[in-house]
Amino acid sequence: MIDKIKNIPVIKKLNSYEVTPVIYWSVLVMILPLLFSLFSIGTIWRVSLLFILANSFISYHVGKLIKKRNLKHYWLLLMPGCFCLIVLIKYANYNFLFGLIYLILEIFGVMDNQIYA
Repeated sequence: MIDKIKNIPVIKKLNSYEVTPVIYWSVLVMILPLLFSLFSIGTIWRVSLLFILANSFISYHVGKLIKKRNLKHYWLLLMPGCFCLIVLIKYANYNFLFGLIYLILEIFGVMDNQIYA
């Protein structure tokens, strides 16, 4: 199934770019809150599981991807920006702080093991 999807010409072309994983993770960050709302998962669970745990891990991982693939640093703004768009459409304004937290975690991912150096 996954091989069939990977062999679609448009997907092959998208996967040839270095920035594609960052875009895929950012789209996932946009889709997951909508899925949580669609399945009527409560606010406490959404904030704790998704906004704090999953998205924090994803943002650190995206920072490491940006460093590993030697991408420009403006790609750090994509994932928090996508998250803030979803917050603007669907959620309370205090969730914008998570966008800032995700940006900081991405910077930690870019810094990798050089935080104290």
